[in-house]
Amino acid sequence: MLAVIEHLHYPIDMLREIARVLKPNGILLLTAPSHLAKPVLEFLSYRLHLIDENEILDHKRYYNKRDLAESINQVSNLKILQHRYFQCGMNNFLKVVKES
Repeated sequence: MLAVIEHLHYPIDMLREIARVLKPNGILLLTAPSHLAKPVLEFLSYRLHLIDENEILDHKRYYNKRDLAESINQVSNLKILQHRYFQCGMNNFLKVVKES
C-alpha cells in the first residue's frame, strides 16, 4: 500500500479489510508521507507546479511513527515489524504482519 493511506477518509476500515484478506503471517508494506513532507509537497505543487495540485489537495492527513502505530494498533491481529523514515524523514516505510 504505497502512498495510499494519506488519501483515505477511513484508513482504519481499510486496514481492517487488509487484515481480513491477508493470509496469516502475511506482510503489509505501507508508505505514507510524514508531517515534514506537507510544506515541501505543497511548495512543489502550489508554487513550482511540479506535482499535480489535486493529488496534494486529496491528502487527508500526514503520519509519523506514532500516528501509524496508533492506526495499526486499532486492528487486533496486525503487528508492526519495522518502521523507518526515508527521503530525509519525509516518508514513512512500515512493515506489518498479520498474526495468526
